[in-house]
Amino acid sequence: MARAVAQIEILPEPGQADIIPMEELRAGSRVATAFDGTSSYAYVHDPLHLKDRITEDLTGLRKGVRQYYEQQNEFINMCLDSMNHSEEARQRRAAKAKRETLLVKIASYGSLAANIVLFCLQLYTALSSKSLSLFATMADSFMDLLSSGTLVYAGWVARSRADKSYKYPAGKRRILGVGIVIFATLMVGLSIELIIESVRGLTGDKRDSDVSAGNIACIAVALGVKLGMLGYCWTLRHHPEARIFATDHFNDLILNSFGLAMALLGTHVVWYIDPLGGLLVGLFIMYSWASEAIDQAKLLIGATAEPQFLNQLTYMAMTHDSRIQYVDTVRAYHVGEEKYVEIDIVMDETTPLWESHDVGEALQILVEKLEGVQRAHVHIDFDFQHPPEHHLKTQ
Repeated sequence: MARAVAQIEILPEPGQADIIPMEELRAGSRVATAFDGTSSYAYVHDPLHLKDRITEDLTGLRKGVRQYYEQQNEFINMCLDSMNHSEEARQRRAAKAKRETLLVKIASYGSLAANIVLFCLQLYTALSSKSLSLFATMADSFMDLLSSGTLVYAGWVARSRADKSYKYPAGKRRILGVGIVIFATLMVGLSIELIIESVRGLTGDKRDSDVSAGNIACIAVALGVKLGMLGYCWTLRHHPEARIFATDHFNDLILNSFGLAMALLGTHVVWYIDPLGGLLVGLFIMYSWASEAIDQAKLLIGATAEPQFLNQLTYMAMTHDSRIQYVDTVRAYHVGEEKYVEIDIVMDETTPLWESHDVGEALQILVEKLEGVQRAHVHIDFDFQHPPEHHLKTQ
């Protein structure tokens, strides 16, 4: 949460009589909206002149210093782009959203197809080699196939607008997080069973395994498919679905490579290396999916947004309209992968109701245009010296 009580003084941009008006929200209103595409002019809203603070030449700087300025430049560009109401900027953002939606669909269905191929190859390899390590990786591939199918379905449901809004007023995007938690729980249960079987293999009689050249070829093909999908999904990792699939492909590369190595060592060196490999694979599956479940649970519970995002919201609120005197509170928290935003601003107590309403509504629409924001609430007050409007319930 960000809380600021310093009075905001915004100077007009050069050549502009007022930094606010672009199109009237209603007759007599001076609020900038520019969301209906009817504005007569447009410009990049930069009343604090952040563009002048972008550091262009980073040559000769130490790595840490260079990374600092790169992050600062990225943040400044992000703030300026969020306040750019030009038709070109709107079209660019719409085209980007449409393109990335298609790319995420390709990642989802491509990952599902890759998991089908991997499971078939792993099933043949495990049955023919009788290796515990390869049985462990085959079980992981089977659960990956189920989980990817469920995530594809959950993504389709989350994007679907077919059902009535009164049944799910805030949408169904959180079904992705719920699906991830459920399958992470199943994967932890599976890993426990793998660990038990591996311990039995270590403490029981010697069991022979035979990994042939055909088995190695099957695993090599599976690894090649997974490596290609990892590279593709990694480029879209800022989307939750693609990030989960990228994590899955990365884990599969490690598991299958390690499982194959342990199976070969168990065949050609010492027999107990194979069940030991199954034990280690089970522990890795348990750790990776338990970590994923904990991360998703935090988002579903309502973890706070990243500090950079809170800074961006504060910038948007303080530069939105010259009639905003103070930014009292800026709060953003997760509801799954997306966020709810609460902003409290202060205006003059003599401001007409319709005017303050239009200022707040325009800011709300602007914030809800940001990627990852599901809902924004803007509260308008006439002073900031009062207790917070909301209190956490202790019972």
